[in-house]
Amino acid sequence: MNNSQKMLEALDQQDLAKADSYFQKAVDEDSDEILLELASYLEGIGFYPQARQIYEKLAPVFPEVNLSLASIASEDGQIEEAFEYLEKIGPESDWYLSALVLKADLYQLEGLTDVAREKLLEARSYSDDPLLIFGLAELDSELGNDLEAIKGYAQLDNRDIYEQTGISTYQRIGLAYARLGKFESALEFLEKALELEYDDQTAYELANLYFDQEDYQKAVLYFKQLDTISPDFEGYEYGYSQALHKEHQTEQALEIAKQGLEKNPFETRLLLFASQLSYELHDPEQAESYLLQAQEDAEDQEEILLRLATLFQEQERYDDILALTVYEPENLLTKWLIARSQQELEDLDASYESYQELVPELKDNPEFLEEYIYLLRELGHIEEAKEYIPHYLKLVPDDLQMQEFYNQLF
Repeated sequence: MNNSQKMLEALDQQDLAKADSYFQKAVDEDSDEILLELASYLEGIGFYPQARQIYEKLAPVFPEVNLSLASIASEDGQIEEAFEYLEKIGPESDWYLSALVLKADLYQLEGLTDVAREKLLEARSYSDDPLLIFGLAELDSELGNDLEAIKGYAQLDNRDIYEQTGISTYQRIGLAYARLGKFESALEFLEKALELEYDDQTAYELANLYFDQEDYQKAVLYFKQLDTISPDFEGYEYGYSQALHKEHQTEQALEIAKQGLEKNPFETRLLLFASQLSYELHDPEQAESYLLQAQEDAEDQEEILLRLATLFQEQERYDDILALTVYEPENLLTKWLIARSQQELEDLDASYESYQELVPELKDNPEFLEEYIYLLRELGHIEEAKEYIPHYLKLVPDDLQMQEFYNQLF
């Protein structure tokens, strides 16, 4: 039994001290061929320092071990050193193709996708390996070269690539066509991919594409498939709920929204949509509850404040509307509702100040202008009212009551 075998036996017995002793003897005494086999095994089980020591010794005899040295260096985050090892394998070497592929992987790891593509293009000049073609198509897809990506994927056998990588070329082609805006082709390839092999991401993409094409019935079909087969898929409930709503299935839409909120109670857009659905189902209390939940974590409060103000307005909860001022809303409609509430609560001076602030932005809104003019009349600001009435009558020339009021001022 050679030293390499004795080392492995000691490892099986978890005797690390003895294993290390036999390892040192193996490096000094075992043949190069035996050491090469040992290094490969050690690399495979994650004993990188030991494997690296052997590969360094063998590099002058077996230059291909520079590939393994580069891989180990990259695993340790030593990218520059990894490239140095790969540079030792020149175009004359039988291992040059493998070196090019590994260089491409390293450049991709470094975020240099363009350079990675150049290396794979060079590798393609040496080989027609389907995995090289696939890798190049993947890089083209990442770089947004969708037409080139489609050409690459189309050269491949979908079943073979799927067995080797777990990725469907039909799906990739479908997604590329979708990005190009060629939706009919996209749907065709994505459906073909799903027929051959169910994939939750493909079902999700199909559902969203059909939704975007306003074919809500088919969108619901694929969302339902996803909900049935892959209920743990992340984030599909929002789209599914929307599709059901478009199909006038409001109660079912709310149930799906609630299902999504059980997984992620803090998803703002789902909370807002659940609030809308609750409101449509004549449950303002639940609608308000969802809005208040959304308000707790939302980065942008404006839409929530507007919805709350609108809800409170319908219920004549003017004090609650005024309480929203603590958030310093910037939305014009929210501010308008605050001005209305001040007027309803007979705080006319405050209402007047609020309306004045809004005039520059909303003076072309006839409803706003009408309210402002009658507030001015109520406050006795007749001259100011006379300034705005002509503009209002240009917007609403058939308002006889306003015309009569204007005539009375002269």
